[in-house]
This record gives sequence, structure tokens and C-alpha cells, in this order.
Amino acid sequence: MMKVIDDFLDKKDFLFIHNLIMKDPFPWFYMDSYEETGLDKSKSDNFSYYLHNLYDDSMPRSPHFEHIFPYFLNKIDLKSLIRVKVNNYAREDKLIEHELHTDYDYSNNGAVFSINTCDGYTKFEDGTKVESVANRIVLFDASKPHCSTNTTNQPRRVNINFNYF
Repeated sequence: MMKVIDDFLDKKDFLFIHNLIMKDPFPWFYMDSYEETGLDKSKSDNFSYYLHNLYDDSMPRSPHFEHIFPYFLNKIDLKSLIRVKVNNYAREDKLIEHELHTDYDYSNNGAVFSINTCDGYTKFEDGTKVESVANRIVLFDASKPHCSTNTTNQPRRVNINFNYF
């Protein structure tokens, strides 16, 4: 079951995370969508984005993990983390809806936390769209098909993605 929560973090906590990711020299790594997800190139246009991996393979992958994750720890009902990453989709002239996908081939929970407000969104298999609104989180079953978009009205669309049990 999907759940959308606005004003998820206290304003002070949100501003700290926002400024850390959007204003400080935050390190980004270029990703080709097909290299990371294994999506079928024949089904959709190739897209790229920037990623910062905070947590994967049962361990922190970034020193920024300890500055970001504690704000979410007691607000998300989780038993164990699978992955936490920050996505950065650059502005383009056309809004591009990426291919529907599942994060893993086993049951897991997902959360997408929006760092900024823009015309991008997360879309689910049933057609439901959750717009990117700063400090909004959507909780959902990440083993069900969903997709992301870029943005056309801001320099970038930035969100933190969580996968967990």
C-alpha cells in the first residue's frame, strides 16, 4: 500500500539535508540507466543521471550516510536497510518518463524522499503519480513496477531513495 507524507522532516532537519545535498559541494557520480538497472534499451530512450550511493551491500558507502540517515531512522518503520541512494536528474526540455521497473526481484519496501519541488514525479503501475514536492516522502512496495522522471522546470530533480525491510 502506498502512503504519501508531506512535511516529513522537521523544517530545521529538512533544511540541513537540503543544504548538504543542494548547496555544499556534494559528490555526484554519472550513471547510464542501462548499466545500473539493466533496462532494455529497445523499450525506451536511454537516459542518464547522477547518483550518490549512501548505503549498499550491508554497509555505508559514503561518509554522508551518517549525516543524512539518522534523520530518517525513527520515522520509517524499518528492520534492515538494503540500499540508500541520492538521485540527481538534470533538467531537460522534455519531461521524460523512465521505464517501469522493480528495484529488486524480491519483496522489499521503498521510499522516495524529495529534496526539491519540480514537475518531476514517481509513477506507479496503476497510473498513480506522486509529484516531487520538497520534504515529501512516498512509501511503497518497491517490488511492484514504478518509474521516475526528470524535470523541465528546475535545474534538477533530486531525491533520496530507500530500499528496506
